[in-house]
Amino acid sequence: MSSNLATVTSIITCSSASVSILCGLAILWSYRQVPHIQNYTRYLLVCLTIADIFTVYGNLISTFRWFVIGNSKETNDAYCVAQSFITTTSTLSSFFWTTSIAIYLFSAVALRVNIAEKRTAKIAMTVIPIVIPVAITCVALGNDVLGEDKYSGSGPWCWIKGDVSNNLMWKLVTGKAWEMMTYMITLVISILLKFFKWRKNCQRHGRFRWSDSDTNIRDADDTFEISWLFLLIARIWGTLRFILQSFDVHLEESVNNGLLYMQCFGDSSQAFWNFMLFFTLDAELREHVCQQICCLSRPRRTSTVIDFHGDAQQTGF
Repeated sequence: MSSNLATVTSIITCSSASVSILCGLAILWSYRQVPHIQNYTRYLLVCLTIADIFTVYGNLISTFRWFVIGNSKETNDAYCVAQSFITTTSTLSSFFWTTSIAIYLFSAVALRVNIAEKRTAKIAMTVIPIVIPVAITCVALGNDVLGEDKYSGSGPWCWIKGDVSNNLMWKLVTGKAWEMMTYMITLVISILLKFFKWRKNCQRHGRFRWSDSDTNIRDADDTFEISWLFLLIARIWGTLRFILQSFDVHLEESVNNGLLYMQCFGDSSQAFWNFMLFFTLDAELREHVCQQICCLSRPRRTSTVIDFHGDAQQTGF
């Protein structure tokens, strides 16, 4: 890895991660400040966003590691292993939260079974996306496979050691297998929901709204149908690099570098894409934010009020 290429990838990662963190914080702020959007779907989105923030934070600090110690870094220092543990866990958790959202919406809209109303199911949907990723990453840590992969499957951040035996197997276990499974599950559920809506529209001779199936679901939640597409846009570049590595396919250096640049941007941009999908495309949320901005930007006016004793008073409103 040339010093120039490492610098470029670190800059791309740092920029993408910084924007993504801000977008993630905006999603968390909106859930706190806008009560009428607070349903279980948004709760799951908040959990997903927190996982994505941890991922991009890990990617961000990895760029600081490179800028500080550069090519003189130890191959697998404690800092690298700790960052790999954080990002591996949070990335796995992100896949589980994404799948949980899809399953919840399908059960509520198509099956008319609201998981949020069942205590056991609700606890399971909260615990599983946390416990399983932590367990998988702890197994990887116990087998001493977390560390510097020398850009073989990631950007400037650490993941699975490049020189470890069964490198591809560990990459599947700690990320790629779950990622591809998430693609398939969310895509299938999206198609099923589209078919369900089409059938309902034909039966009603009008537009079917998600709230018609469950009043706890907002009509704006239908944007979750295409969440798989944004996940694919963000992470497909790293998956392509993994597939090429698995089949020992060697492309031109410019193509490999292009895929690496896109991965550095995409893997650090998931909270940004969530912001674009679930913040900017939500009409109710946009309206609330615009009203808040208008209230803050409105100049404070004063008027003179005459009381019964003839005294003039200044009031502000």
